[in-house]
Amino acid sequence: MRGSAGAAQAPVAAAPRAAAPVKAPASSSVDLEKLMMEVVAEKTGYPVEMLGLGMDLEADLGVDSIKRVEILSAMREKAPNLPDVDAGEMAKLRTLGQIVESMRGSAGDAPGAGGSPLGKALAPQRDPRIARYPLRLVPAQAGGFVLRGLSSCSRLVVTDDGAGVGPALVAALGARGVASTLVPSGADVPSDADGVVVLAGLREVATVDEAVAVNLEAFRAAKALAPRAATGPAVFVTVQDTGGDFGLRGSPRAYLGGLPGLVKTVAQEWPSAGVRALDVAAAGRAPEDVAALVAGELLAGGVELEVAFPEGGGRTTLESFAEPATEAASVVGPTSVVLASGGARGVTAECLVELVGRTQCRVVLLGRTALSDEPAGLEAAHTDAELKRALLAAAKTEGRAVTPAALGRDVARILANREIRGTLSRIRAAGGDARYVAADVQDGAALRAGLDEARRALGPITGIVHGAGVIVDKFVVDKTEAQFSQVFDTKVAGLRALLAATADDPVELLVMFSSVAGRCGNVGQSDYAMANEVLNKVAALESARRGGRLLAKSLGWGPWKGGMVTPQLEARFESLGVPLIPLAQGAAMMAEELTRARPDEIELVIGGEPKPEALLAESDAPFLAEVRVGRDAFPYLDGHRVRGQVVVPVVIALELLTRAAEAITPHRPVRALTDVKVLRGIVIPDFEAGVTLHVRAHKRTNGHGDVHTMELVSERGQVHYRAVAHRGGPDTSATPPARPEGLVRRTDPTYGGVLFHGAPFQVVRGTPEVGTAGACAVLDSAVAMGWPSEALRTDPAALDGGLQLALLWTERTLGGGSLPTGVEGLHLHGPMVRDGSLQAVLTARAVHAERAVCDVAFLRDGVLVAELRGVETHRLPPERTVSL
Repeated sequence: MRGSAGAAQAPVAAAPRAAAPVKAPASSSVDLEKLMMEVVAEKTGYPVEMLGLGMDLEADLGVDSIKRVEILSAMREKAPNLPDVDAGEMAKLRTLGQIVESMRGSAGDAPGAGGSPLGKALAPQRDPRIARYPLRLVPAQAGGFVLRGLSSCSRLVVTDDGAGVGPALVAALGARGVASTLVPSGADVPSDADGVVVLAGLREVATVDEAVAVNLEAFRAAKALAPRAATGPAVFVTVQDTGGDFGLRGSPRAYLGGLPGLVKTVAQEWPSAGVRALDVAAAGRAPEDVAALVAGELLAGGVELEVAFPEGGGRTTLESFAEPATEAASVVGPTSVVLASGGARGVTAECLVELVGRTQCRVVLLGRTALSDEPAGLEAAHTDAELKRALLAAAKTEGRAVTPAALGRDVARILANREIRGTLSRIRAAGGDARYVAADVQDGAALRAGLDEARRALGPITGIVHGAGVIVDKFVVDKTEAQFSQVFDTKVAGLRALLAATADDPVELLVMFSSVAGRCGNVGQSDYAMANEVLNKVAALESARRGGRLLAKSLGWGPWKGGMVTPQLEARFESLGVPLIPLAQGAAMMAEELTRARPDEIELVIGGEPKPEALLAESDAPFLAEVRVGRDAFPYLDGHRVRGQVVVPVVIALELLTRAAEAITPHRPVRALTDVKVLRGIVIPDFEAGVTLHVRAHKRTNGHGDVHTMELVSERGQVHYRAVAHRGGPDTSATPPARPEGLVRRTDPTYGGVLFHGAPFQVVRGTPEVGTAGACAVLDSAVAMGWPSEALRTDPAALDGGLQLALLWTERTLGGGSLPTGVEGLHLHGPMVRDGSLQAVLTARAVHAERAVCDVAFLRDGVLVAELRGVETHRLPPERTVSL
């Protein structure tokens, strides 16, 4: 555990999953016990003679998760042949001896590579990678995907909301073939459950206490599921009502708004689970209607982690977008009095010093450390190790016995006192005035007493900066409720105490020191992510409640350079592409934010682009989505049968791959699917029941991840289709093809001969024109044909019409029937999903004895909107026939 006392905690994965080790013999000459003692002494300052293998890392030595990573990295640097330890396993070990034994036991798998790379040189004053990312709600089209793992749940439970949605959801899921069981409100989740839908966020809450309690209830549900979810497939869903916008406009239910932080964290801790956070504006909706929205999202929704259903209808999600700050005068001035929890130390102190330097405001610093006189004789001791040696020497001189834990507490208190006094001096040197109040931010009585004294000296409180916080990095499966409460309450109960203590003050500024962990989640920090999410939403609530009188900002800081971020952690962040915020730059950006230039941008991230995958050690893990293909969602496939069985056409495969590719980066549309491979056809033996298909995607490039390899896979793991998805703007150099020469209008009926397609696929209007050089036809769109089009990203009806035109052209050039057997790529130049018709222009590319290749362009009102390039057809043997 590490206290914040003024710093928004850098989101650090406490137990990153280690890369697969490279087998190499370990050195037998390393004395692990001696090395461990030396490194622990070096990193903690305790003399080697005070250490013992039986000492508890946290209780006896005060070694938290961050220091543990630093110790393990230092051991690898000193002995490169040591095994590349799994920090996730090491996090479960409590004593030095247990770690030594674990390392010794895994020595056979030790890699031969060297230790952790050194941290990079100091970042420039203004790192261009550090930006501000406000949050907004954007429309999000459903993709028709089943929530991952839902169809395979053996025991799905729904926790009751007490208002009728629970029973209605169980019924709605049952009607769609998904069995579930209702768990009474407040009851424990059964230990054998492998799927949980938490409806506590829909419950009526009469008080803030009741709203806050919803967060703990959701954590308990996640913890009950964790033993299964951490090791295999599972489902975890939370449903809340904070206005259908995740509280962005200021919901009175803001204090239950931490649930998405939990969902985004378990999404990283449980890589095989299907998870979702839903916000449904329940006002004016019957329980059955709310249940229908939830069931629809789980069975035919998208892949976004956060999905909201506003009161007026529609489906939305949250988006962080880069936007520079706008220059304007600060709301803080020389007469302002800013109360800062945790503001005497760490990065919050740096920010306050910068603010005072710009505004000469007055500051009340709030912290838990009581100021006391320093023992004599420590003037020359500056570092942790120097202070421990000096105090130990003094104890020996006086004949006192001292334990490592007591010595560590004494040193921590001395360093904290020095830092507090230093901050007070720096604030006064910057032109402001400051007072320090020693009180726990959750202690309302002590807080009120301290503020009364500060008001007499400085004046009424006009601004609040809430920077206090602690972290206890542990996976959900290992985290106790006591640890959860310790982390969550410091942020949330602390905020409530600050607001209560200043209820009669003319507060015009409220700043939350939140964390990017709230926006993205973070391994080991479920409670911290939830607490910061609550802060984000309460900031919006207070802004709405107080109208234009209050400027509210919730700053989701990324990791800072310096402080808790060691060179080893800095190197890890850099390897993941996560920039660290330089202290001076972050402090300046905080000060720049305190203007009324952007009062509507309340919740924002400051740091690198907030991407959940950036904090994962396995950021190249495949994206997975699941879709059920049958009569229910794809009724038109009844018109695409070969020998009586429904066959999924290639255009539906292309549609599903496009949907999934756009789901990975929702606001960067797919411009092309290339290198399309048709490996195995997909037959649906039972069209009523359908088949479950999975879309699997692997990132092909770093940076924005604009290229992915996409695969359409069966439940048994067979790959049916493969393609490479590209994002970005359309190819503006592409132009409509010329009309082929020598075309003759067909006189035979379009369907019933070469074209075997049933009514839903009979999209070719009238009689097309065909010649050896190509063909032309007018095609109906999917919308015109009445196909369900809400989830469509392409127009599979028109695209299939293009393939049908290819069959007619192949008959003209090769003679006899044929089937399409391959497509090189689909290129999209504009929106396809519209009503009306399109014109298809087929251009011959190559003709062989049994095979022909062509390109098909699709135009709307003369404008090129799509192309199927490299369409390959093969002539069927004379005895082969196809029928509906």
